[in-house]
Amino acid sequence: MRYLTLLTTTFVIFTVAGAFAFGLSDTDYNYLETLQVERTSILLKNLSPKEQARLHALINDEKTKGDTIAQAQNVNDALTQFSANQLWERQNPGQLWDAQRK
Repeated sequence: MRYLTLLTTTFVIFTVAGAFAFGLSDTDYNYLETLQVERTSILLKNLSPKEQARLHALINDEKTKGDTIAQAQNVNDALTQFSANQLWERQNPGQLWDAQRK
């Protein structure tokens, strides 16, 4: 009985953890390549989990799925902002662009 409970608990933990995974999917990377943003770009490699989640949501946004121009504009705007954030962090070592200032 203990073994069955342990096995069930382990299964539930891995199932739930997988549902909350973040990051970019292969489909997201394929879409980004149509915008000339390579999977191996420094910009994508340095995205935070929060930024990855935002980018994934923009790429898969149902409101812009039928409007490729609006979708591309939203994704490009986000990538521009992420690039500016990364530049700011390079210019301000040890600080994060979204950290509260004292």
